[in-house]
Amino acid sequence: MKYRVIIRKYKTEWREPKYVSYEVEADPDTSVLDVVEKISLEKDRTLAFEHACHHGACGACGMIINGVERLACITKIGEVARNGIVVLEPLRGFKVISDLAVNKSRMFKQYALVKPGTHEKVAGTVEVEKLLDCLECGICYSACPIANTFEGYVGPSVIAMSYKSSSNGKVPAIIDSRRGVWACHGSFECSARCPVDFKPGETIMKIRKELLFGKLQVI
Repeated sequence: MKYRVIIRKYKTEWREPKYVSYEVEADPDTSVLDVVEKISLEKDRTLAFEHACHHGACGACGMIINGVERLACITKIGEVARNGIVVLEPLRGFKVISDLAVNKSRMFKQYALVKPGTHEKVAGTVEVEKLLDCLECGICYSACPIANTFEGYVGPSVIAMSYKSSSNGKVPAIIDSRRGVWACHGSFECSARCPVDFKPGETIMKIRKELLFGKLQVI
């Protein structure tokens, strides 16, 4: 089947982004990520995007697909195309590096504020830390209206992980602040878009309730 894939492209030397259209032949069960790779290999070698595992475990390929945040690797093009058209855009709330690739450092910097207890050390050439139960895909930040407008917001996934990793009924003071749970407007877009059902929105509401009833200690 033939699809028209429209991609929002941007390079640092450009004054403004532009939308570029590509005609692609693909089976409806083909993942959006595979289609993007096909475009990169056959039609536009300058196209920049992020990918790694190809099966929904790493969170690298998060992007906006026809207006909705999704992981491209587990999204079938036939399920999201509208009249054969698919529009791809980078995640909101992050600085665009190039085309569909964004800089997620504003999210990663928040980890130092809450020190989630479920960090997992991954051995390798360089020792890094990765959150358990959360893909760190940035989709919840992109979907959250507050994270998109309030730079100081700690963010849905980091707040939720801080609470879920606490075994002693204590949370960092920043969680009980204007930058933490009290910034949330309860839209639950973060939970609706999360590809692993982490439910950060519901967790934020639970934290609020426990803070109000004195069930959580702030440290």
